[in-house]
Amino acid sequence: MQFQIISCKTLDTILKKSNYLLIDLREKQDYEVSHIPNAIWYNWEKLEKEIDTLLNQLTYFPQWIILYCDHGNTSLLIARDLARNGYPVMSLYGGYTAWQKHKS
Repeated sequence: MQFQIISCKTLDTILKKSNYLLIDLREKQDYEVSHIPNAIWYNWEKLEKEIDTLLNQLTYFPQWIILYCDHGNTSLLIARDLARNGYPVMSLYGGYTAWQKHKS
């Protein structure tokens, strides 16, 4: 399965829907200060190994797993690996930095 790289504008559209899981891969303290609405924080080093556990805790199976980090590099690598394992994944182009610029 391939992953998609999405723009902030596309993410805005997706956020109006309900069938997604948005994961912030930045440092936890950065997430606690500010994050994209409805995002959960997850340690990027553990996500690949624990994705099934995380998904099993949800009351729904998301159509998309959307990842973001500071600048889009880490989320891109994790998205690639999750997609290789069959997960429907998107990565936010430019990460949280781009999101902040988009919203300002």
